[in-house]
Amino acid sequence: MNKMKLSTTAGAAVAVLMGLASSVAAQSTTARSTACDSTASSSSSTADSAKMARNCSRVRMASSSRRIPITKGETGMRVDTLVRVDTVTVSRVDTVTVASAPIHDTVTVVDTVRSASGVVAVAEPPVVVRHYSNGFYFGIGGGATMPVSGLRDAYNTGYNVSVPFGWDSQTGPLGLRFDLTYDQMHARSTFRSSDDLPTAVALTSVNPQIWSGMADLKLRLPFSNSFGSRTGLYVIGGVGAHYLRNYSQTFAITNPSTNINDTGLQNASLNDNGSLWRFGANAGGGISFGLGNANLFVESRYVRIFTSSERTNYVPIILGLSLR
Repeated sequence: MNKMKLSTTAGAAVAVLMGLASSVAAQSTTARSTACDSTASSSSSTADSAKMARNCSRVRMASSSRRIPITKGETGMRVDTLVRVDTVTVSRVDTVTVASAPIHDTVTVVDTVRSASGVVAVAEPPVVVRHYSNGFYFGIGGGATMPVSGLRDAYNTGYNVSVPFGWDSQTGPLGLRFDLTYDQMHARSTFRSSDDLPTAVALTSVNPQIWSGMADLKLRLPFSNSFGSRTGLYVIGGVGAHYLRNYSQTFAITNPSTNINDTGLQNASLNDNGSLWRFGANAGGGISFGLGNANLFVESRYVRIFTSSERTNYVPIILGLSLR
């Protein structure tokens, strides 16, 4: 602060001295100018006038008519010019509405999981498991039993009663099927007319009865989910055990070759009541309609009983209802 005051005082003193010097110079110049004027007016000699005119011209040229304003105790002023520049940004937002047809996109969602080590694992979408029908079921059915091959010569179509039960997988088309059946055919009073010689050798008035127990594999072929998981086709096939209850009064008379070997002897002895046990095989299929917890089904199969040397064949057609 003291240094600033000393500097200001020194500057003021210098300014005062310069002002005094300027005043003295101005007074001297004014006196010389006045002297030049008076001398010019009083001089009579041409040479002296010319010399005096040159000196006065130099005096006038050295003088200045501009006054320098000096204020005591003030220093020169500093003028700073600030230029202010404003930048204005104008943003224009236009909204355009375009009418177009609706777009339907199909989006596949894939989950991405990043582990702590930085490895990215992509989770596959869940596998959609098709549901069929499931669990255990049982039912009842009935229909017609048609004799086939040599039995047609001596018997007409009869009837059957069936009790099916089994199990179907929920995640696959396979299942198990078991049947307890009773089949009866009607004896004919005459041989069936045919161009070929009849296989049956005699007639009887007794209707043959066949009791069977069959075990089958089941393959289901559903139509589509819109019809329900239990509506569709199915195929069955397996083995069975068959009890020919009154064989001695029926097939043994009409078709004796069903229990005669190649040498013409009886192949197997009959039970006391004239019955005969034989194994067999069957294959067939059907169509099933899901109705709530029930299934309405229509099916048929070809049954062959392994009698020797002639086979005993028939075809049952069954309409039934199963419950789950």
